[in-house]
Amino acid sequence: MVKQKNAVYPLSADPIHNGHLQNIAVAVNSGLFDKVTVAVGNNPAKKYLFNLNERLSLVERAVYSAGFDGSRVEVLPFSGLLRNYALVNGMDFIIRGSRNSKDFEYEQTLSDFNSEYGLETFILPASVENRTLSSSVVKAIVTEGGLVNKYVHPAVKQALEERIQGLSLLGVTGNMGAGKTTFCQRLVEYAQVGGSLQVSHIDFDKLVHSLYFGDSQLSLQVRQQIERSFGADVFDSSGLNRKKLAGIVFGNNEKKEELSRIIMTPSIIKFEEELRKRKGIVLVDAAYLTEYNMLPLVNYNVILVGCNEEERFRRVLERDKMTRTEVEAKTKAQHPQELKRKIMKEAQEKQGHGFFLEVDSNTEMNLGQILGNIQASFPLFKSGARTNAIA
Repeated sequence: MVKQKNAVYPLSADPIHNGHLQNIAVAVNSGLFDKVTVAVGNNPAKKYLFNLNERLSLVERAVYSAGFDGSRVEVLPFSGLLRNYALVNGMDFIIRGSRNSKDFEYEQTLSDFNSEYGLETFILPASVENRTLSSSVVKAIVTEGGLVNKYVHPAVKQALEERIQGLSLLGVTGNMGAGKTTFCQRLVEYAQVGGSLQVSHIDFDKLVHSLYFGDSQLSLQVRQQIERSFGADVFDSSGLNRKKLAGIVFGNNEKKEELSRIIMTPSIIKFEEELRKRKGIVLVDAAYLTEYNMLPLVNYNVILVGCNEEERFRRVLERDKMTRTEVEAKTKAQHPQELKRKIMKEAQEKQGHGFFLEVDSNTEMNLGQILGNIQASFPLFKSGARTNAIA
């Protein structure tokens, strides 16, 4: 009988990040090992941001949502000497990551030590995009109010924001006129009266508006880029003419993507600055949450606000003083309600993470019940229990 080739990939995972996932992927896809055990270490002398159960939960979410076969990749806790853990559990190979020459020298020393016990070490070099990535760097970015959705799984990002910044992000979206902003304002007011949960509201459209019309250096740069891309005709004596800009962008995917490219990074900077002032539940009111792939920003946590089409059109016609033809043209730039719902649910299922609630602004909403649902789901870790289900 041929002995299985089992490898152990030890890490503290405080927290797990994309560099760790890259190492797991390389080990699994190499074909050298029948099974890889991701061993999450627990050193009593070390101070962790997340306890062992929390780290195991985050590793499981990140690993299994990445599509690894559970029969080939297992997540387990370990303590004590790695060599003893490996040998007792029938593992002959150790996998380690290396970001630079200093890492490699350190890992080579450990490799020599473990080779005396018959253990062979595979040291995997980090890819270019992960070469400077570490758990310490990720935590430092969040500490300064930065978003880390490019570097970690959404559950990890949420857990970091809750543990370090004391806030939980919850996107609120819906089609034009659906009532999402009014819903946010009412929920904030209700929470203030009840006093059991701190809730605040960020209108993402207003952040973008401030870039169009603000007097900061960032706003000036945005307007200059818009003029270079769309021409001086989108400006008049009052500044940027959003109606003219919308006329160019709506219905033209290429122009829409160009505008998105111009405003995305400045919008994120404004968003990060705003988050530094917040605590508790932060409702991120954004009409184009699915259209501009903003779900990672709010960790795939979403409230979808809707109402019937006639009422929605009536509200927009009255509020924005637009013709029905203009409203219909603008509406085409947004995903229909059913498509928004489909994109959100599929994304949450793929990530193995996310909060979803759908409300109808046509009906009398039970704000107390909605707030209770939110309170039951946030923060991610309430007592250190391992939590794997989508909320």
